[in-house]
Amino acid sequence: MFEPLGLDETAIAVYRALLTSPRLTPQGLTVATGLNPAQVLAVLDLLEEKGFLRRSHNDPGELRTESPLVAFERLIGRHEEVLHRSQEQLSSMRAGSAELVEEYHRVLERTRLGQIEHIVETDEIVARVLELGQNAERSVDSLLTTSPTQHQIEQAKSDEAAMLARGMRLRSIIPAAGRHVDGVVEYAAWLQERGGAARTVLSVPNQTLLYDGEVAVLMFNHADFTRGAIVLSAPGAVVALQSLFDLLWESGTDLVEPPSMDELRPEERELLQLLGRGMKDEAVARALGISIRTVRRMINILSERLDAPSRFTLGARAHERGLI
Repeated sequence: MFEPLGLDETAIAVYRALLTSPRLTPQGLTVATGLNPAQVLAVLDLLEEKGFLRRSHNDPGELRTESPLVAFERLIGRHEEVLHRSQEQLSSMRAGSAELVEEYHRVLERTRLGQIEHIVETDEIVARVLELGQNAERSVDSLLTTSPTQHQIEQAKSDEAAMLARGMRLRSIIPAAGRHVDGVVEYAAWLQERGGAARTVLSVPNQTLLYDGEVAVLMFNHADFTRGAIVLSAPGAVVALQSLFDLLWESGTDLVEPPSMDELRPEERELLQLLGRGMKDEAVARALGISIRTVRRMINILSERLDAPSRFTLGARAHERGLI
């Protein structure tokens, strides 16, 4: 308990022995605690250093117990000073990082034309995609023109796990041929278990990523990836791309068959019942004894299975099917 203050269980045991028997000598402490003489002397030095023991005014060779209140106040005060300095350093680092982020965005702005950004270097494209994924709050929709490799699948899992844990909705569309590529169906199953979904279509026009329906990243030339990528935030263009994705999604085929609504787990039924009462995520999490992120992930899974674009629709369709 007191290790952060430099006191282990042995030191506290010796101090307690002295509180009970203030006249105990080092030899007596050896008997009382089972420590050897060298260990006893080392612990006495530590307790004196920490302020739990002090030299007697009448006989400097004797040690007297000090009030633990006084000793702990002194030690905790020193610890608080260290923490305060650490907090100041953290604040300074935050301020410095904010300046670097601002400078980074200023540099990016030089390559942007209004609400269109053209990025050529692969590393810069990857960095921008990671940044957009980190800042996304609701959804990421992906259009892939080719089937992902095993390396790309593992990288996608690593990047997407954190987004799925935040309760975001992830949907991926890949060409139909991808169904027969190693690892693709397993990835779709992994995605579905966490609230995402993957479908196939016969043809995908251009590699595209859509974040929250507000920002889109697509290849500058669908036939030549060396030309880089375009980042769009113009509402009209993004809405058109999102509509295209939604049309392809509706016409697509699930890579993994979604589970039947008759196979609802008990906690899923309970969640639907709580949502039907108008409870917020935090209240649902407390009632079910799970995290808010888990609640949001379960809501995404159920919304996908019931094809419900909103919570209101989710509740209505759950009622229609007699689930709550």
